[in-house]
Amino acid sequence: MAMTINTNVVSLNAQRNLSLSGNSLSTTMQRLSSGLRVNSAKDDAAGLAIAERMSATTKGLAVAARNANDGISLAQTAEGALGKVGDMLQRMRELAVQASNATNSADDRKALQAEVSQLTAEIDRVAKTTSFNGKNLLDGSFGGAVFQVGSNAGDNITVGGITNAKTSDLGSVSYGMREYKDLDATAMTVTVGSDKYEGFKHEIVKDTLKIKVGDGEEVKLGKIEAANSAEERMGQVVAAINEKTADTGVTAFLEKQDNGKYTITLMSEKVDTNNVAQDVTLTGFVKEATGIGAIGATAPTAATAAGMNTAIGAATAKIIDKDATAGDGSTEADAAIAAAKTEKGIATVDVTDQDKAWKAIKQIDNAIDQVNAARGDLGALQTRFEKTVENIDIQNENISAAKGRIVDADFATETANLSRAQILQQAGTAMVAQANQLPQQVLSLLR
Repeated sequence: MAMTINTNVVSLNAQRNLSLSGNSLSTTMQRLSSGLRVNSAKDDAAGLAIAERMSATTKGLAVAARNANDGISLAQTAEGALGKVGDMLQRMRELAVQASNATNSADDRKALQAEVSQLTAEIDRVAKTTSFNGKNLLDGSFGGAVFQVGSNAGDNITVGGITNAKTSDLGSVSYGMREYKDLDATAMTVTVGSDKYEGFKHEIVKDTLKIKVGDGEEVKLGKIEAANSAEERMGQVVAAINEKTADTGVTAFLEKQDNGKYTITLMSEKVDTNNVAQDVTLTGFVKEATGIGAIGATAPTAATAAGMNTAIGAATAKIIDKDATAGDGSTEADAAIAAAKTEKGIATVDVTDQDKAWKAIKQIDNAIDQVNAARGDLGALQTRFEKTVENIDIQNENISAAKGRIVDADFATETANLSRAQILQQAGTAMVAQANQLPQQVLSLLR
């Protein structure tokens, strides 16, 4: 090797290696101090780009989890309020059932109605004031909401409107109602031989009175024994109808009028697929021109004993969609009808008489069903949100792990690199010093 003074190649080489080991030491110390393998794009450009996308995803998922938890809170708020509404509806039903009992006086029912009215007012208050973050939930104004439960656009859960719990809309019910007014069983007569008998004093044979709902099968009522009075006959007819309520869905109520005559009110809870009350056909209940009826007659009409057994008012009376009045002196075509009637909401629930209490029970039952269905939906929604949060947590965990494998420093490797770089720094420094002494050897040639 040539001996020169101007160019010290050995020193330059030692300086270059010292610089490299210095850079390596700096990088290793940076990684150990930050805990990251990738501290800037120069460390791993592709890895940094991937890691940044993963960071955006994990941060979005963290917010999405909070959003889903907000959804849980909203559902819990609404469901909790509906739970209290359900409790009040249960109490209202108890009161309606109590009011339906014949032993209650008018004053008793007024007292029951007072509590019912207070409960409906409280249900209204709960419906109007239940809110979450300024949004009313149960007054019908909450038409639905979209919850962002993912880190990307379109990762959402849409929640439909929550049931309107205001008493004006809660518990609508459709039913058929018919009133037979001014009934007088004493108007029914039957002639046996030359003797005339009041109709109620004769039995109505089994299967003569029949009820048919819609296109269903005809339900035959049992035998009605001979009665001692018109009042007893009316009670017998009502009892016979109500014996078959479980089969027909038709309930009868008896009320004595101020004029001494009677009103029998028939209620039908059967509705079709359009929520319209179905026709109820009654056979054998009202007077036909050639026979006698179980409840009322056009005029005293003679009939043979055999005829009494076979023609107890063969005419039919339907609960259909028109209004008229049926009573003593009327024909089938004049029957009072209020079918497909809808009671909308429990705001005006009335338990001050027996048939109104019956309607109240049906309305409250529908309201309870409506509330229970809404609570079920909200419970299912809470479960969905909870599972969404669990899924978000799993995604966050896996994506964070993947990101960590890209950007996190391996301390075992980096500490080894640190030791190596430190040794190389010390050796390099020493070698630069030695290399700088090499030109001194040229002076020995000049002595």
